[in-house]
Amino acid sequence: MPGPYAGIRVIELGRFIAVPYCGQLLADGGADVIKIEPLSGDDARRNGTRLGDTEARQFLNKNRGKRSAAVKISDPRVQAIIRKLAGSADVIISNFRPGQAAELGIDDKTLRATNSRLIYAENSAFGPRGPLSRQPGMDLLLQGLTGLAPIHDGSPVPFGDPIIDYTAAMLMAWGIATALFHRERTGKGQSLDVSLLQAALVIQNNSINHVDAADGWRDDFVSYLKDAFSRGATLGDVIAHRDTLKPAIEPPYYGFFPTRDGMIALAAGGRALQQRAAKALGVGDPALEDDSYQPADIAAHARAMRAESAAAFRKKTTEHWLGLFAQAGVPAGTIHLKDEILDHPQAWENEYLVRLEHETLGGMTVVAPPVKFSDSPLAITTASPVLGRHTAEILTEAGLTHGEIDALAGDGVARIAP
Repeated sequence: MPGPYAGIRVIELGRFIAVPYCGQLLADGGADVIKIEPLSGDDARRNGTRLGDTEARQFLNKNRGKRSAAVKISDPRVQAIIRKLAGSADVIISNFRPGQAAELGIDDKTLRATNSRLIYAENSAFGPRGPLSRQPGMDLLLQGLTGLAPIHDGSPVPFGDPIIDYTAAMLMAWGIATALFHRERTGKGQSLDVSLLQAALVIQNNSINHVDAADGWRDDFVSYLKDAFSRGATLGDVIAHRDTLKPAIEPPYYGFFPTRDGMIALAAGGRALQQRAAKALGVGDPALEDDSYQPADIAAHARAMRAESAAAFRKKTTEHWLGLFAQAGVPAGTIHLKDEILDHPQAWENEYLVRLEHETLGGMTVVAPPVKFSDSPLAITTASPVLGRHTAEILTEAGLTHGEIDALAGDGVARIAP
């Protein structure tokens, strides 16, 4: 069956993660995604484990189902070709450095002036306005800026996976779907901006909030921060001071706990589940046994109950606890390494993983399209393209003759895959 985006043409002017993964989601939905790459390829072709001259692990997992045109984008002839392609395209997705698209004459205003139905979706680091709007940025910088990076032993530790980039990609894909729906009703396209900063705030939606009546005003801590480091305070000092103002609460029945022979994940998030978990563990928690009980120090009470829970877990095996929590209806599970999930029957029976054949690398296992549709399923058509595999094909679609294409290749402006 045709995918939900069949007949939609997308021009991808992106690199690294957020825009390419958004493009892959659209390609899985049946869109014709034309990936415009530099002559040397998307930078992700050199990120992670190198598997060939122009293939790397971090490219393969974000670029399947696309067509690759490798060109010198700074050449005016190529810019004119992109404008020609954009004239009949439905969607542009890009993550140029700030101001670069306008310099090249392929920004949203230029392209939408001749195609009012065009949806131009741009991924920026910090958003289009404000003091940082012209600054380049990547996932790691936004982890630091927004406080997302976890603090261990007084120092921030980056997440191993770029969760901000992937969140931005999914927000962008949702935004494009919404804009296409709007266009169906109005006939008009529009411009979208999805920033890494916004994505980082979305990830922290549980904690990036402040209720004045409950939390008080923040001026004291803000004033402290302004000169704390100039006085020689360390990050650990600052965190300790913050925690005296608003102590962190360790949930007693939520997290990873060592058992007698391994480790278990427990997710008793609501009161009823917490009561069942405490009963299964044999923990006497007065806050769960008496609705009127109010501990004098909530954080200290939570730490004490967590310590009791942790001590109980260490007495029995993981298998014992999994059986007990299953009987009690409390969410609990085992801990796996990433390599192990590749063989887990739950992932395969639900088609969350899939096998692919790459043109030069052969077989591989990858994450499947992330949403299952009953009537318009997403589908993987091809593995990620070899650099420049479709350059001649796409230039022909832009109206160039074989002679003109040969001339661009001869001038070192276009790369044609052998």
